[in-house]
Amino acid sequence: MRKGVASFSGLAVVVISVLGGARSAPAQQPTGQVVKLGEGETLTITGFANVTLFTNIGLFSAPFGQGQNSELSAQVADTTDKTFTDGDFRNTRMNFTFAAQPVLGKWAPKATVEFDFFGSFTGTGAPPFADEQPQIRGRLVYADLTNGRTTLRIGQDWSPSFAETPVSLTHIAFPVGYGATGKIGWRFPGIFLFHDLTVGKPVNVQLQLAAMKGAGPAHAGQDAAATNNIGNGEASGLPQLEGRLNFGKRSKDLNWTFYAVGHLDWKDTSGTNASGSNITSWGVEGGGSIAPGRFTLHGNVYYGKDLGQLFAHITQHGNIRGWGAWAQAGYDFDPHWSLWAFYGLDQPDAQRYLTDNPGAAALPRQGSHVSDGLLRFRAGRYALGMEWFRTVTRWNTGPTSADQVALSVLYTL
Repeated sequence: MRKGVASFSGLAVVVISVLGGARSAPAQQPTGQVVKLGEGETLTITGFANVTLFTNIGLFSAPFGQGQNSELSAQVADTTDKTFTDGDFRNTRMNFTFAAQPVLGKWAPKATVEFDFFGSFTGTGAPPFADEQPQIRGRLVYADLTNGRTTLRIGQDWSPSFAETPVSLTHIAFPVGYGATGKIGWRFPGIFLFHDLTVGKPVNVQLQLAAMKGAGPAHAGQDAAATNNIGNGEASGLPQLEGRLNFGKRSKDLNWTFYAVGHLDWKDTSGTNASGSNITSWGVEGGGSIAPGRFTLHGNVYYGKDLGQLFAHITQHGNIRGWGAWAQAGYDFDPHWSLWAFYGLDQPDAQRYLTDNPGAAALPRQGSHVSDGLLRFRAGRYALGMEWFRTVTRWNTGPTSADQVALSVLYTL
């Protein structure tokens, strides 16, 4: 009974903290609101409120959207009256992390639940009312067992390939260039292992390993796959495997990181309820950051085959080979003002696709170029940004472009 009362009291504090706002560290190093529950358990609440007002000049394309998740220009572009203004707050996110005392020697359990508002809109999602009511979407749900140096994680988490991420106040849940440049990776249920190879050394080295559920598009021609939403990755019966090595060093005058990722998975090209063979998909990725003084430069590059489930190849699935890369530079003029510039591209090998897939139609999206500029103001937990985003997508019918100018505000919990 005492545990139930303590837990109820803790959750009451959670509600009061979220509604009233809690004071703690500045936004650059947010620690969140910590609530003490029963039996030494704690609950840490983190997240942010993010709102964007934007004007688009041209249409962006599925599988993304027109607001905070815009990434690709539409295949059929507007030629007249192509400007419209809208607003979006779906980036807003809440994270609840529970931590308990050690239960097996030095090994202690933890659990994380995170959600945002990129679920579907209520009803049809059409104006004038439903588009202001997006629904909650689950992002991360996992449980850890950790001794500090080694962590075993079971649940849904980011794949190791989702690594370095561009800075933005508008494109957060769907980062700048996500699915359109070298920024790849996604969330999957699986088993994850994190181990610090060095402790107390000048250079920190960490190993990450992951065995995640297979993923890929369903085959509409196969009744079981189409009816039960079984993708060709799941139909293979085999997991996705990834490994990543992280290197990093922090000092007074220079911070740097570097990572390398390897990926392997298999897909049943005929889906379920039909005979067929597996195709082996693979990829390699590298990236990192360097920050001497007020300047920051970071980015990554990938090359691989059939990695559409990781948002590679301009988010296209099938026997495709290609590469992508992005880089972003930022400069802090003072503790409040900074300027950021981004450029990235993704280049599927459209000619080889026709050779490797005899009789197939031309690859729909054959090239992508993305640019972004951000002027950011920060004061503690509050940030305000003016951002310009431009994407040029080369379709099999020709190139199209779309632009977005956005004013975004971010408050970090």
